[in-house]
Amino acid sequence: MAGYLEAAGFEEIVPVNGDKYDIVGADSQIITIKVEEGEQVQTEPGTMMMMSPGIKPSCITKDCMGRCIGGEPCFNIIYTAEVPGFIGLTPNFPGKVVPVDLGTIEGNRLLSKDGAYMASYGDVTPNFDCNCACTALCDGQGCVRQSISGEGVAFLAAGGHILKKTLADGETIYVDPAGLMAWEESVQLKIKFAGIQCCVNKEAMFQTELTGPGTAYLQTMGIEKFKNSVANYAIAKRGGNGYRSGAPAAHEEMDR
Repeated sequence: MAGYLEAAGFEEIVPVNGDKYDIVGADSQIITIKVEEGEQVQTEPGTMMMMSPGIKPSCITKDCMGRCIGGEPCFNIIYTAEVPGFIGLTPNFPGKVVPVDLGTIEGNRLLSKDGAYMASYGDVTPNFDCNCACTALCDGQGCVRQSISGEGVAFLAAGGHILKKTLADGETIYVDPAGLMAWEESVQLKIKFAGIQCCVNKEAMFQTELTGPGTAYLQTMGIEKFKNSVANYAIAKRGGNGYRSGAPAAHEEMDR
């Protein structure tokens, strides 16, 4: 990591090779979790890439309303090991896997962008959290955020390069609304008006203000930022008139 970022208290989230799980890949990462007989891994639908024999999938619908409000499907998948083995998982979009040990967090609860939860092992429950203050309209998180609680390890899906920042009591940083991925409940979220000129320059009118104590996780290319980039490219390719379906009016307009 660059010396200045490290001196400023930022930690780079890098692939992990451990006794319980391995995370590999520069991007579109895969996490392989070692499971013993009787152990369970909870995942979003569609994340399983590979697994060893003797692992049985089933559905969980507990707290389905809270899951849906927090950006998850109504049900998740539980993989139970009938014999020792492994299971390999990947995010549902081109991204990275961020492990968070909830047992090390005060209150055993993490807040995140809706839908950030990908998988977990141990006692972990994805749910939702409400922020009805006026800041919710401009801080990039909305009135409903995802909450992830328990004493196990949660795996979050994030895009681009991932940084972890542990804020001291009273320490403040400003981030782009799309750059914040998850944060501890002790971190205060506010907004800062960045100026009308930022809209003209395709920047957000408001920035997200984070004040410690607590830890925040930042991402450089979250799924919403990626979607906006693709949408802007499509609009530009269509001459600024927005995306149209169907065949072009003239053959010269066809992409070849």
